Amino acid sequence: MTTTTFTNTTPIIIPATGDVGPANPYPSSIVVSGLTGSILKVTATFNNLSHTHPSDIIALLVGPGGENVILMAGAGNGFDIVNVTLTFDDEAPTPLPENAQIVSGTFQPSNYEISTAPIPPAPPPPYGSTLSVFNGTNPNGTWNLFIFDQFEQDVGTMASGWELNITSCEP
Repeated sequence: MTTTTFTNTTPIIIPATGDVGPANPYPSSIVVSGLTGSILKVTATFNNLSHTHPSDIIALLVGPGGENVILMAGAGNGFDIVNVTLTFDDEAPTPLPENAQIVSGTFQPSNYEISTAPIPPAPPPPYGSTLSVFNGTNPNGTWNLFIFDQFEQDVGTMASGWELNITSCEP
């Protein structure tokens, strides 16, 4: 069993236009290669996330085989967040708060609402609710993070990109 970290440090602008719509880049990708065996566990981390209304954010993680999970949707209400680091882990004690300030920490994937589904090339619903949807699959290939802003007027960034931690078992 080994855990390997893969990182994309390219900043993500949410949304790209300051209006409803996709972030830039859309999607943000991480290519995983060289792992043997299947996935036992995946965690995802957003580095230096800021947004003027975080409940606008939909964050969808899609694995190389098409499995997917909503990491964040409808969380944090209108409480501005500035440079928070969020790790998503099924084993975290709680989800993100729905109607309270989001602070840096480790949380369960948190899907409170999707008013507008992410646009293609993101896959259409249904979406998974836990990172365990990736367990037992091949970790190698392109992982895509689709960030979509559901409502107008609010903007944000993921200034330092994101990362995946993949624990895999030997074949």
